[in-house]
Amino acid sequence: MLRGDLEVMWLRLVQVSLLTALFCYLALRHFGFYDLTRIGHIAVRPFSVAAALALSMMTMYGLGLPIGTRVDHVRTWYGVWMLTSFLAIVVNRRLAQQVLTRQARQGAFKMRLAVYGTGALADRIIGEVSTGQQSVAFVGAFDDRCDQKRLPDSGYGSSGGIEDLIARGRAGKIDQIIIALPQTADRRTAEVARRLEQLPVSLHIVTHIAGDLADVVSAHQVSALGGVGLIDIKTKPLADWGRYIKTAEDYIIGCLSLVIALPVMAAIAVAIKLDSPGPVLFRQRRHGLNRRVIEVLKFRSMTVMENGEAVQQAKRGDARVTRIGQFLRRTSLDELPQLINVLRGEMSLIGPRPHALVHDDHYGEMLERYANRHQVKPGMTGWAQVNGFRGPTETPDKMRDRVDHDLTYIDRWSLWLDLKILAMTVFVGFRHKNAV
Repeated sequence: MLRGDLEVMWLRLVQVSLLTALFCYLALRHFGFYDLTRIGHIAVRPFSVAAALALSMMTMYGLGLPIGTRVDHVRTWYGVWMLTSFLAIVVNRRLAQQVLTRQARQGAFKMRLAVYGTGALADRIIGEVSTGQQSVAFVGAFDDRCDQKRLPDSGYGSSGGIEDLIARGRAGKIDQIIIALPQTADRRTAEVARRLEQLPVSLHIVTHIAGDLADVVSAHQVSALGGVGLIDIKTKPLADWGRYIKTAEDYIIGCLSLVIALPVMAAIAVAIKLDSPGPVLFRQRRHGLNRRVIEVLKFRSMTVMENGEAVQQAKRGDARVTRIGQFLRRTSLDELPQLINVLRGEMSLIGPRPHALVHDDHYGEMLERYANRHQVKPGMTGWAQVNGFRGPTETPDKMRDRVDHDLTYIDRWSLWLDLKILAMTVFVGFRHKNAV
């Protein structure tokens, strides 16, 4: 066989192996091998592995073998591929089973559940958790109107009121909240749901009060905890592997972006020093994930350094904006230092844009769902920005539109949506008529 033919054959073997691996992955996924709800009880199932490999192989035979002329060699290669793949998958899953099972016993994958309400419904939910839900860890029962020190039959004491529940949710100690109030407390349930909606948790209510919550959520999904029926108000943002995927995305793309941007950032720093007196960087305290205060970095674009009780938004033709600052703000290059915030873990590449603390407090009082933006890390760019909702927000309607887009992003997050927003930012997002 000529060297050129050999190279072509090996190239085609690599192509076919990748395609066969894809078919094998789809088959294993169909057999439930990647069910995240059972991560603490991972199964090996060697017969299912063999079936998935056989199905992927038969699929390739059905499509034909675009390999080359030495068919005997190809068949040998396929036999070796199937054997090594089978052993690799089975051994890998066996090792993963031992590690993940040990971690599951230590509570690593338990869903931390809290209940709002301390009546008979709450007692029933806690009973379900204590008897049949090994993957659930009960955090506590919360109620602002509970005079009793203990729940009816469970023996659990009240863990505080709604403010205590919100504090624990913001501290990342709760994954799921169930509102378990009696049927006669429909209005109170709706009010509690609105308060808890801002937390980065999954939120559920008992099913008998669906009608009064039409203005809280646009659609209801039904689930159950044992024998207790629940309405799903919202799911936890970036659940399961989502937060790991987004963290990897931030660090990988953030590092590459910082390396690429370093020469530009150095040139901007020199231009700022030559243009006007003052520091190169402007630091402003803003709210991050769960309203934690972070110090956001920007290139200084104004003659003032407002970071306190009064922060005036920049307007078109603002005399406080420096000459180089006008260019930086128009092109959004003043935001480049926030790549450092991303690599610190304080911000994300994509997410709701953070605002000054005083503006957060102002709009939080004005718009009911404004605080829901803090369920995820703030971003350098976001769904609102690439859709034109940027610049000054002189009216509540402008901020309401921005918040609506931010919450849409949180609800629909995916890696592909993030990549789409990054692409839109590069091609259409740096310059916009609303930027000042």
